[in-house]
Amino acid sequence: MQRTVPRILILALYLLAIILTAGCTTSDTKSQTVASSNTSSSSHITETGNEPSWMTVPITDVMTGKQTTITELAEEGKPVIIHSFAVWCPACSIQLRETAKLLKENPGAYTVLGIDLDSRENTEMIKKHVEKNQFTGMYIAAPTELTKGLIQTVGPRVVQSLPQTLIICNKKITYVGDGAFPEAKLKSILSELC
Repeated sequence: MQRTVPRILILALYLLAIILTAGCTTSDTKSQTVASSNTSSSSHITETGNEPSWMTVPITDVMTGKQTTITELAEEGKPVIIHSFAVWCPACSIQLRETAKLLKENPGAYTVLGIDLDSRENTEMIKKHVEKNQFTGMYIAAPTELTKGLIQTVGPRVVQSLPQTLIICNKKITYVGDGAFPEAKLKSILSELC
């Protein structure tokens, strides 16, 4: 009996290490490959003139209570960087920190929208997570219609592997990929797209 407890503890720690190093994925294991590739693997989705319906779903910033739509954010004229995330996802926090660095280096140049796709998480949980980590940008709990629309546009990978990144720039929505992109890579992608 005494040998069972250490084995269970070792197994639990091993599983935790695998989860933390693998990113936040449920069935898609290619996040590191996609994140390290160039933007030629990104895919253009649509022009905002034919925008998907998810762009007009009302969204509310958990920090300010301000309500808007993604269409309205895009119409402000700045590139919109969209990251899907969940509070429990370590790779998502890494991505949001990298994007915060980009914003700090280029204040006012981009609009960042973090979309929490975990239906089990509420606005209070998201707000505490954003405050604790001092993330910059706008953060929302995804309405069901928005999540369904993203799945229709990007595919099920948008909820199967977090984080996912999309960029809206020059009236185009581009799916960039999954996984955490370093600040320099994000800057390079933005310069190619915008």
